[in-house]
Formats: sequence, C-alpha cells, structure tokens
Amino acid sequence: MEPIYRTYQEKDLQALIALMKQLGYTHSEQSLLTNIKAVHKASGEIFIAELNGAIVGCISAIIDIRLAEGAHGEIVSLVVDKEHRGYGLGKGLVKIAECWLLKQVDSIRIRANSIRKSAHKFYQELGYVETKQQVVLVKNKHE
Repeated sequence: MEPIYRTYQEKDLQALIALMKQLGYTHSEQSLLTNIKAVHKASGEIFIAELNGAIVGCISAIIDIRLAEGAHGEIVSLVVDKEHRGYGLGKGLVKIAECWLLKQVDSIRIRANSIRKSAHKFYQELGYVETKQQVVLVKNKHE
C-alpha cells in the first residue's frame, strides 16, 4: 500500500508523542500540543506520513526570519518510525515540506544535531549542502 502524506490532525497527537520519543524528546499530551499550536501560530505546518492507517512519520516546516539573512524555510523534527525506515517515507515527508515551503520562500535550511551522522547523509543525498557549523548555547528561564 502507498503512504498517504497529509497535514496534522488532532487525532494524530498520541502517535506524534511516540514519534518524538524516537527522536529523543519526551512529551506529554499538553507539552506536544503546546508545541503544535506554536508551530501553527508562527505560520508553520506539520505533515504526517500514514501507512495502512498507522502514523509512521512526521515533519515540520517553518519559516525562519532573521534580520541579517531574511526569510528561509526550515525543515525540522523529521522522524520516521524505526520499524518503517528505509522505505522512502522520510524522502516523501521532505518532499511535501519542500513543496509547501517553496511557495513562500526561495531557500530551505535543515539543522541536524552533529551526532546524527546518518541524518546528515540522508539530507545530502537529497541535495542539501552543509554551509556552516554552529554551537548552540541555551539559557533557560528558570536557571
């Protein structure tokens, strides 16, 4: 059966919690719902890969606007269920996110954790080129 690619629906929340865990992020319903609402409020979109009625992957597409660089699309939070990797679902999710983003911006960026070497290779095979490396520094509100 062919996968279905579509936008996020409320009924997908539980499946997304499980997918985010595979990506290394633990969420409650409320915390993930807060993030989903924030993506939508910032004019981003979340896409789902569905296979045989099961949610097997997701991706977020956002617009990032910087004073110095202007607007760029960004692909974030791509994850395919570990049991369904290697079948082209990730490529399908990237394609739908790219189509959505390129209606709004001229370029798309992807940021992948430096330890996720397989993710780097995946994106490079899709035509993405590394342009710089960064260090991410965080200051939390309650620290």
